[in-house]
Amino acid sequence: MSRKTASPPNPFVMSKPASPRLTAEQAFALAIQHHTQGRLQESETLLRQILQAHQGHAHAWHLLGIIADQVGRTETAIELIGKAVEADGNVAMFHANLCGICRKAGRVTEAIAHGERAVALDPKMAIAYSNLGLAYYDNKEYDKDETCQLQALKLQPTLAPALYNMGCIMRERKQADEAIAYYRQAIATDPNYLEAINNLGGMLVKEDCPEEALDVLAGALQLNPEYGLAHFNVGCAFNALERFDAALPHLMKALRLIPDYPDALLAIAKAYQGTRNFAEAEHAIRRALELDTDKKAEAHSLLGSIYAEMGETARAGASFAEALKIDPELGDALLGTGNLSMEAGDIDMAEQQFEKALAISQNKLYAYCRLVKVKKIRAGDQNMAALVAMSEQAGKLTEIQLRTLHFALGKCYDDIGDAAQAFYHFREGGRMKRKQMTYDSVANSREADRIIATWDQETLARLRIGGGTSALPIFVLGMPRSGTTLTEQIIASHPDVYGAGELPDMMKIAQRTTVSGDYYPENIAGLTPELLAAWGEDYVAGLQGRAPAARRITDKMPGNFTFIGLINAMLPSARIIHVSRNPVDNCLSCFTNQFNHDSLPYTYDLVELGRYYTNYARLMAHWRRVLPEGAFLDVRYEDLVADNEAQARRLIAYCGLEWNDACLESHKTKRSVRTASVTQVRQPIYTSSVERWRKYEEFLKPLLDELGDLI
Repeated sequence: MSRKTASPPNPFVMSKPASPRLTAEQAFALAIQHHTQGRLQESETLLRQILQAHQGHAHAWHLLGIIADQVGRTETAIELIGKAVEADGNVAMFHANLCGICRKAGRVTEAIAHGERAVALDPKMAIAYSNLGLAYYDNKEYDKDETCQLQALKLQPTLAPALYNMGCIMRERKQADEAIAYYRQAIATDPNYLEAINNLGGMLVKEDCPEEALDVLAGALQLNPEYGLAHFNVGCAFNALERFDAALPHLMKALRLIPDYPDALLAIAKAYQGTRNFAEAEHAIRRALELDTDKKAEAHSLLGSIYAEMGETARAGASFAEALKIDPELGDALLGTGNLSMEAGDIDMAEQQFEKALAISQNKLYAYCRLVKVKKIRAGDQNMAALVAMSEQAGKLTEIQLRTLHFALGKCYDDIGDAAQAFYHFREGGRMKRKQMTYDSVANSREADRIIATWDQETLARLRIGGGTSALPIFVLGMPRSGTTLTEQIIASHPDVYGAGELPDMMKIAQRTTVSGDYYPENIAGLTPELLAAWGEDYVAGLQGRAPAARRITDKMPGNFTFIGLINAMLPSARIIHVSRNPVDNCLSCFTNQFNHDSLPYTYDLVELGRYYTNYARLMAHWRRVLPEGAFLDVRYEDLVADNEAQARRLIAYCGLEWNDACLESHKTKRSVRTASVTQVRQPIYTSSVERWRKYEEFLKPLLDELGDLI
């Protein structure tokens, strides 16, 4: 069947008669010549004139139908070639092309009938077998399709459509290597085979080769910049590379070109999730769920992962459950439910879900990584052995997969006491993660300078008169991995306290525009006591919406240490708890974790990490100088684990609450914890992390040099 070309002006318009000196055969030969040269209107005119004189000219009807198909008038094409068959039903090519065009119109039963007639009339016509096979493919009769395509290739080994369709059959059978090989053969035969190029790119994305996919798909978009499926696959490739801002324009264009395309909607949701625009991500999934699609399980699972990131664990659990109701073996949903179980402290259930995901998943890496995270690894662990085996075939992994593998192996080797191997993997994982992120340590130092210059005692005194009276908030802040999660867990074990976890609320408030600037801290110069009071009311209202009956609500966003001056002026009755830890232990703990989001880019390089810690320490020293004594409570992680009861009582008293013994068994508290400390807070208080850095000391010189006198 002829390949589709760009649509010319409507060819079904009569023009001046052909020369009367041409015979029907000569006119038909000229019509073929015009058609071959792309002059479809001239060809159509001649064919119409031939048919005025010779209604039974079967080949004229046939070619007229081919032209109609080329300009996108499929039903007209079927009608016209049908007239060719009425005139002469024994021409195999007529039936072969009717087979292909009926397929395009969704008339699969008719397509199969014409295809079978074509191969019966001419058993040596390769394209007839290929078209019949495509009709069987549409009917999901893949074995019959394969038989047809192999026969076509036996007759014509370089028939590109047959090679392409063999790739599609292998894709449906989940034989990825074979599918990719056939698509490559089709492209080698026909370098401009757009569908084959696109499908090859799509398969490379699915097989975790997104960078190669982008190279391939660039060729598809060069052939047709308006090819929606190619834009979709490009967007998916960028998603796989975690380049979400680059993915969105392509995915949006795919959706414009292919309206109500559920796969594009779900990919858009993933891109929005990657940029932490959860509202738009949820909206895209809801649109996908409104469609009649077989992607509903995937959509519910993706919705569950978004709710989990938002901290809405009940809705996340319900979404994962709905996904597994539709598809009990959906790996992402199993991993998602396992994560929720781990965050809720049900380690045994988490392990069961991860094991189930491992058993059914083709890509077992992430299940293994979850399993080694959920418990302490001992020498000879089978899951660790599997990860080691994967590392020995690193060439088969994408850099993102390899990065995840390095952090998982770092944790395994740390557990069994092999510091050298552990540090190697942490360093390599961090190097790969850092390469994908934008961060400027000089800019961070300048920001600290600006905050220090902005928040002097005069500014604090000027603004404090607008502060609210609410004692609802408890801020737990400090460096990441300093003990903030443990501190919050102790406080949240009190029955009058709701532990809200890491909230973005204060960051959003601090970045509000004033007349003096758009960004913190420049916007503070334009802040009035009245505006400050409104900000405080908005913050408290946001907290109350999360737990209306709670007397106190914790906000454990570590980075809120940059806003301590603002918090103190805005909410002077709020409790602020600053948690600190040995600087080297703190930094090492950051360095050895791959965080779930990209807000901590400084943690993956020892020099940058040391500089960030130094700026944090400068800010904390500044707050102590300019704020009133007692404006915040200092808690040391080492004291917390050495004398837990004394420190727990100190915390509860500072929060203005009566003592409750539940605060001494915080590891038993039933609440979701979504930080890197998710498993640690489920254990009784332990001291093994104190002075942990000593076993890594020989590898830490760049960090130690930056920390200097802070050690």
